[in-house]
Amino acid sequence: MGPSALKLWVGRQSGGSDDILLELGSSIELDIELYREDLAGSRAHAKMLGKIGILTERELADIQRGLAQIEREIEEGKFEIKHELEDIHTHIETRLTQIIGPSAGKLHTARSRNDQIAVDTHLYVRKSALLIGRQILDFCSALLDSAKKEIDTILPGYTHLQVAQPIRLSHHLLAHFWGFLRDASRFKTAYNTANRMPLGSGAMAGVNYKTDREFVQKELGFESLYENAMDAVSTRDHIQDFLYACASLGVRASRYAEEVVLWNSVEFGFIKITDGLTTGSSIMPQKKNPDTAELVRGRAGRSVANLMNLLMNLKGLPFAYNRDLQEDRLPLLDSARSSMVVARALTALAGGIEFRRDRLTRSLSEGFALATDLADALVIEKGVPFREAHHIAGRLVGLCAERGFTLENAPESLRAEASDLLADESFYKKAIDMTSSTDRKASRGGTARERQEEQIGIAQGELIRVRESLS
Repeated sequence: MGPSALKLWVGRQSGGSDDILLELGSSIELDIELYREDLAGSRAHAKMLGKIGILTERELADIQRGLAQIEREIEEGKFEIKHELEDIHTHIETRLTQIIGPSAGKLHTARSRNDQIAVDTHLYVRKSALLIGRQILDFCSALLDSAKKEIDTILPGYTHLQVAQPIRLSHHLLAHFWGFLRDASRFKTAYNTANRMPLGSGAMAGVNYKTDREFVQKELGFESLYENAMDAVSTRDHIQDFLYACASLGVRASRYAEEVVLWNSVEFGFIKITDGLTTGSSIMPQKKNPDTAELVRGRAGRSVANLMNLLMNLKGLPFAYNRDLQEDRLPLLDSARSSMVVARALTALAGGIEFRRDRLTRSLSEGFALATDLADALVIEKGVPFREAHHIAGRLVGLCAERGFTLENAPESLRAEASDLLADESFYKKAIDMTSSTDRKASRGGTARERQEEQIGIAQGELIRVRESLS
């Protein structure tokens, strides 16, 4: 069999191609990863061809047997890759012909490589979206468990990376929980976009056979099918939504990882990371580097770039199919692999962190985290206008910082310099109590213990709901 006979597209063309065209047009290194999806599409299509009388029972049985053999060969590493065959579709049909003979050529009846790759990527996005979404939920579950455990641990909340107000550690962990739960839901959105079947659309206008697309839809488990053949082969909405979900996960994971890196530093010292998630240095024996978090942080650039890659590829394409669309495979496969690794790494980090409560308390004191509570107490208990109360608390902070005190150990004489109202010992101690500070934030969504317990209950329910949607 000559090289031209191996190409599905040989018709008017002689079949000869320059080496550069073969190199530029080959996608097999990437879409070999879609072999399961391509085989699934071919099996369903073959059943449909048998149903409408294009294939005899014997031919259908031979095709299914041959496809099963090809699947085994790929999984066992015995499948030969030839760059001149360009893509996964041609490889499978060529090998099928070698196994069962000319009847393999009937399999391509009533379909095109355009709708083949479309159905492959739809199936792949559906599968990957569920797998990644579920892994994110494992991380969310770990965050929720940690929030329950740390509900009475108090630490500084930050704005501008400066100590702001005391919060419960559960409040901080739940803030991450809700964001990642939304990311898991974005993968469900990508799944929904991909849950529409393009197969049977042909090149872009439909096919010249009375096919049964609804049968194939049911075989492949799609919720619906594309009503317009041109739309079916040219859209990449399913990949676009998937890559957006991956990019969103990457950015959020990077922010979480950055926090882990900061909190693990000597300057913060808020956490200890288990040794298995860190590395040492080749020359500095004291080092314990947070490599897992750093590598998670580094993956964000790839996921964002992959989304931009696809969007730039799509923005100027005329309808319907263009060979440029072949470039959808690299960002799709790379982001899918990377996002799964990131989600698994996040889950490992959540289980590999120990909080250092002594350092959290020290930072609260050194950062004068209770200054706002002191100002509010002056308003509530002493009837001071808030602006004046703000100035009084600010003066005390300035005096403490200048003379080496914290709000907790500031002597009465120092407090009186800021305002005589602060000399009231009972009032003052009550105003700067850490636990009371958090419990005063009793608005819904606040850091008060009762609100944290409420929020944990709501979070448990939402976790179950999203997990069921991804089942």
